[in-house]
Amino acid sequence: MAVVYNLFIITKSGGLIFYKGYAKFLRMDTNDSLRLASLWDSMHAISQQLSPIIGCLGIELLQADNFDLHCFQSLTGTPFLDDV
Repeated sequence: MAVVYNLFIITKSGGLIFYKGYAKFLRMDTNDSLRLASLWDSMHAISQQLSPIIGCLGIELLQADNFDLHCFQSLTGTPFLDDV
């Protein structure tokens, strides 16, 4: 079972609606969370356009050495990001 460290809710236009850090040692400041939301929205939109698969919904998982960033696209188009 994975632990969620951060939760982000982003508007369809790329603005950050909600941010909650659940781990006290991994908190982000306001500017970093806004930058991450904006960067994710841009990468998500570009990946939809560049994908060879028709109907691709964009990036669903970004894996790094220290964390996994999951994107859950709601039916309304609002992305939810969690840092695991």
